[in-house]
Amino acid sequence: MIKKYLENLQYIIILSIAITLPYWSLYSIVTKLSVVLFITTILLAKFNLAKIFINKIFLTLSIFILFTFASALWSEVSMENNMEYVLNILRFKYYFLLIPGLYFSSLNIIQIKKIFLVSALAPIGISLLYYSNYFGFTHIYSVMIGGDSNFFMHYLICNFFILSSSIYFCLSTIEAIKAKNFQKASISFFMSIFFTLSLIIDSQTTARLMVIIFLIILTIIPLLYLKKRNALILIAFVFISNSVFILNSQKIISGYNKTILAINNDKYTGSWGHRLGFAIVGLKIFKENPIIGRGISDVRARTIEFAKDNPKYFIDDPNRHFHNEHINILVEVGIVGYVLFLFFIYSLIKLKIKNILFNNFKNLFVISFLLLMLGEHYLSILNTSLYFAFFIGLIILYKKQEDSNAI
Repeated sequence: MIKKYLENLQYIIILSIAITLPYWSLYSIVTKLSVVLFITTILLAKFNLAKIFINKIFLTLSIFILFTFASALWSEVSMENNMEYVLNILRFKYYFLLIPGLYFSSLNIIQIKKIFLVSALAPIGISLLYYSNYFGFTHIYSVMIGGDSNFFMHYLICNFFILSSSIYFCLSTIEAIKAKNFQKASISFFMSIFFTLSLIIDSQTTARLMVIIFLIILTIIPLLYLKKRNALILIAFVFISNSVFILNSQKIISGYNKTILAINNDKYTGSWGHRLGFAIVGLKIFKENPIIGRGISDVRARTIEFAKDNPKYFIDDPNRHFHNEHINILVEVGIVGYVLFLFFIYSLIKLKIKNILFNNFKNLFVISFLLLMLGEHYLSILNTSLYFAFFIGLIILYKKQEDSNAI
C-alpha cells in the first residue's frame, strides 16, 4: 500500500514539475519538488548510485559539471559573497537530484509519454497571454521589459518553452499522419501552429531568434522522414518560405543592418549589434585563459573591468554577460571544459531510442538548444537549465524502460 502511494506521488510530482517549469517565478517550487522526488526514490529503495554513473550521458554530464564547480578554485575573484559563484552553483546542483530521481522512478513508458505531452502543453498559458496582448484584450508584459507580470512572463524563458512545444507538436503531427490517425494529426498540427504563431506575434528579439531556429529545424525534419529526392523538394520549399518570412520581418532586417553596421563601423548598437559586441568581448577574454578558463567566480568581474577600457562594446548594458552560452562556457572553463560539454552532447545524440517520435525530438531539441546557446545563456538561466536536466532524465529513463521491455 505504501509503495503504491509513493509511486503515485512520484508521478504527480513529475507532472507538477513539467507544468511548473515554464513559469519563472515558480522555480523555487520546482527545486523543492526535485528534493521530494529524490527522497521518494530512496524510500522506494530504487536509488543506486553505481548504476546511474554507468550511464554514459549522466557520467559525461557529471564530469562537465564537477569540472565547472572545480574551476572556482582557480578563479581570481573570491567565492565569498560572490553572487556569480552562487548562481553558477545553483544552476547545476539540482541536476544531481532531479536526473537520478527520474531515472530510478517507477514511471512506465505510457506515463513518460504523457509527461512529455504535458510538458509540451505547459506553456499554453503564456501563448494565450501573447495572443491576448496582441489583440489588445490584456496588456500584461514581462517584468524584464518594464511590465507588470512577475508570474507568467520572463520572455527569455517563455519563448524557449514555446519553441520546444512547437517542435514537439510538429513531430507529433508527422507521426500521427504516418499512423493514419488523422484526428490526432489535426490536433497536433493546430497546436504546432498555435505555439509558432505566438512567437511570431511576440515583439521581443528572442522570439525572432526562436522563429529562425524553428525554421532551421523545419529544414532538418524532411531528412528524418522522407527519401532523399522528396526531402530535397520539401527542403527547397521550406527554404523559400523561410526567405520570404525573413525578408518581410522588419525586426530581422533591422537586426541584420545593425550587425553589418557593427562589423563595418565598429559601432555596436541595437539588440543584434551589442550581442556581436559582447561576443567579441567574450572571445578576447577567453584568449587570456584559453585552456582551463577563468573559473566560474570572476567572469562578470572581468567583463566589467573590460568595459571600463572598451565601452563601445556595451552601449550601457548593465548585464555584462555575453548573450552566448558557448562563449560563456569557453571563458569559464576553457577548451578543456568545452570539450567535456561537447562529449556529453555527443553521448546524448548517440543514444538510440526505438520510439521514432522521441528519438527525433531528442535530437532536434538538442540541436535547437545548441543553436539557442549562440544567442542567449540558456544553460545559465535557472528554469531553462533545470528543464534541460528534466529532459535528460526523462530521455534516459525512457531508454531504460524500452530496453527493459525488450528483455
